[in-house]
Amino acid sequence: MLVFPPSPVRNPHVNAVAAKQIFAAEDIERVRRAVSDKSWQPGMAGALGATASNFVNQPIVRQMMQQPVKVNKEGFPLNPIVTEICSLNSIAWQFKLCGIVDEDMPWIMRYRHGGDHYDWHVDIGHEVNGSRKLGFTLQLSASSDYDGGDLEFLNASYDREALRQPGTIAVFPAYFAHRVTPVTRGERLALVGWMHGDSYT
Repeated sequence: MLVFPPSPVRNPHVNAVAAKQIFAAEDIERVRRAVSDKSWQPGMAGALGATASNFVNQPIVRQMMQQPVKVNKEGFPLNPIVTEICSLNSIAWQFKLCGIVDEDMPWIMRYRHGGDHYDWHVDIGHEVNGSRKLGFTLQLSASSDYDGGDLEFLNASYDREALRQPGTIAVFPAYFAHRVTPVTRGERLALVGWMHGDSYT
């Protein structure tokens, strides 16, 4: 029998969504110039494993286009993103992170008018997705470029308008339910990825 049962250590920031402007206009333009019109592919949903064949096209859940992020020999744009996320993590969630992994690299995601969206979901899943600890979204479009297309979180405190500002990164635990509302005008571009770490125990 335990006379003094242990008490869990609770992190007051575990429910936080962090938002910070980290890219200037010239950085955003560098990312956008690397986007290829020929590389777009439909965004998939419903992964139950590590391979692409386990993702299916589900327009009711997710309708948008995406392409892999192009990383130059200096590591741009991912190196400054990872550095900033590690700094935020040390202040807030304090997760044990290993970084971005080769089999789950970030994407440029494009949402266009006509209803492109991503319904409520969480980023942690099975196989390779099972070690996601933090998700991040770096805004590449001006808020005035589109209507709708808001990144929203369920039961979390955040500044919706701040997340729409170009160069702003939103960082959040991979277990947070979130969505992108339908775009009704224009186009929204964002760089989206995940920081991995040891599986939850």
